[in-house]
Amino acid sequence: MDQDLKQRLVGTVVITALAAIFVPMLFDEPIDDDGENIRSLKIPDAPVQAYASTSLPDSIEDVIALPDPVAIKIRVPAPVPAVQHASKKQSWFIQVGIFGQESNAQTLKNTIIKQGFPVVVTQVSTEEGLLYRVRVGPELDKKRAESIKAKVDKINGIKGILALSED
Repeated sequence: MDQDLKQRLVGTVVITALAAIFVPMLFDEPIDDDGENIRSLKIPDAPVQAYASTSLPDSIEDVIALPDPVAIKIRVPAPVPAVQHASKKQSWFIQVGIFGQESNAQTLKNTIIKQGFPVVVTQVSTEEGLLYRVRVGPELDKKRAESIKAKVDKINGIKGILALSED
């Protein structure tokens, strides 16, 4: 026999043997030690639970014949006594801009929000018309507000105004 023919026959036999061994592994379900399929879907039994059945009224007369619903009692909280020396909470804001167009205020707001600072845009009525004020904050501690103001000023190249707001 020719040497090339022998090599082709041996190669064909080897490939056929490998195919006979490995192809069934691809299509068979894996089996665990108990002899059960691993991929088999186990559906649990449905829970046994009794539901109360209620029927809906058949006509408007059945609805009219139903008893009146139970009245709900609403508990009114006792009034809080007024404190004579009530202290107002003070919060600090850094005003970073005031604009005549809301789109400009929103642009600055979005820029500062991306930097990680809380920003509020409020409308202010003035003699010149409606203005949009952009403020960073609020902050309860004045020293912390001053440090935030320094960071915002440095990052954005602006000079903000520290403002006190009493609520």
